[in-house]
Amino acid sequence: LMVIGNFALLAKLNPQELHEWYLGVYIDAFEWVEAPNTLGMSQSATGNTLATKPYVSSAAYLHKMGNACATCHYKRQERYGEDACPFNALYWNFFVEHKGKLQNNPRLGMVYRQIERMNSSEIAQIQTQAAHWFSHLEEL
Repeated sequence: LMVIGNFALLAKLNPQELHEWYLGVYIDAFEWVEAPNTLGMSQSATGNTLATKPYVSSAAYLHKMGNACATCHYKRQERYGEDACPFNALYWNFFVEHKGKLQNNPRLGMVYRQIERMNSSEIAQIQTQAAHWFSHLEEL
């Protein structure tokens, strides 16, 4: 669920549709448990009332927390380029897009310090790569 929720938020999928999808595919999903977990925590669709920051991650964290990257052909260390992991560009694009809303969150200070160290060309490449992934979500 962590990987699916992460991808759904980074890919700007509809939180309500994801919630309904979870209810339909998991036989043990009960709405009273699943709704706050999906809408509140995973998708930050309740205005961060359940979580203190968006629950998103790049390929580095996904690799660290499990084996999802073990057989993947994308390069988890790359942010952009033909073989770059989609999670990376989508992750950094998410924080660039939501800077006005999230930059003062103390739990995200490290993220925004990293963005400040990126030059405008690198940010533009990340945004271009993210736009590519947004237009090719069905292929991922």
